[in-house]
Amino acid sequence: MAQEAEAKGKPKAPTIYDVAERAGVSHQTVSRYLKNKTALKPSTLERVERALSELNYTPNLAARALRSRELYRIVVVVPEASLYFPTRMLNGAAAAAHAAGYRVDVVAMEGTAEDRAQQLRNLLSGEDIAGILSFVPRPKPAVEVDARIPLVVAGEYDNKMRARGSLADGTAAATIVEYLASLGHQDFFHVSGPLAWPSARNRKAAYEKAVTELGLRSAGTASGDWSPASGYAAGKKIARLPDVTAVVAANDQMAIGVIRALHEKGISVPGDVSVFGWDDMAESAFLVPALSTVRMDLEALGARSMGELIARVRGVNTAAEPLTLDPMELVFRESTGPARAGGGAAVPPPIPGT
Repeated sequence: MAQEAEAKGKPKAPTIYDVAERAGVSHQTVSRYLKNKTALKPSTLERVERALSELNYTPNLAARALRSRELYRIVVVVPEASLYFPTRMLNGAAAAAHAAGYRVDVVAMEGTAEDRAQQLRNLLSGEDIAGILSFVPRPKPAVEVDARIPLVVAGEYDNKMRARGSLADGTAAATIVEYLASLGHQDFFHVSGPLAWPSARNRKAAYEKAVTELGLRSAGTASGDWSPASGYAAGKKIARLPDVTAVVAANDQMAIGVIRALHEKGISVPGDVSVFGWDDMAESAFLVPALSTVRMDLEALGARSMGELIARVRGVNTAAEPLTLDPMELVFRESTGPARAGGGAAVPPPIPGT
């Protein structure tokens, strides 16, 4: 088959028959896997997936569509270019679609609300789309959705990609404060995100409530813009507050800026000041010191959103409950430790010219 063609110098892409032969199953079983892999027994599923991987099989969606009259193109709608685009959710959604045998096209919605509404209408009028997964709210004025084309809104964002709902839950900030207090920290500082964002407001509110309820002290809050530069500016302010031993930053990038500013002033992290971030960026585990942070499983949420869309495409009834983020998890690394003995000033004499 594919291997014989290759031996004759005529490379040929593997087919489901090749996959079936490698896995020791029928080609109908491989076809069932591509349509709905949950229908297979675990042992059969494992053999088919191993064969797919070994042969580097890619489904010929055009040929499948001609044979079955099914559609295999899913469009993912994203906002116009933004620093805060949920790449991890998109990665999880795309992986789930590819595993189910669908092709993913990403389309950016730009312009005014009316412009975005018209762009969505144009998409819905397409004849080759199996379904649409949207990372932006359905635009207003409301767009009538063609019943032939399922549409799922993934996550809870506004049109500027500001998280809402479970994505903006700030209760983990209280858990951070409780954890740091258990290490002996009494004097805190919070670096918030821009307060136009619900997630920033919620994290700040949870931080302030926890500090008050636990009888701790907050030296203040600096409002950043999620960037390392804004964290750096806050860090220079924190360096002038000798009693502060713990900093809760609303995202990893601002925490990185804080740590840099403290380092330049000769303040050790975590020896003098502990710093906690939020988001668990891929780089956070490789910093020096590695950053304690909050992990949000955005890939899983993206995958579940795509799973719901594919179920609707295949005519499977799904639960009416909104898709929500799994509980957040605190990740403890090197940037946090016990409060320094005796508290008090840890700030060295000012450096001339700084």
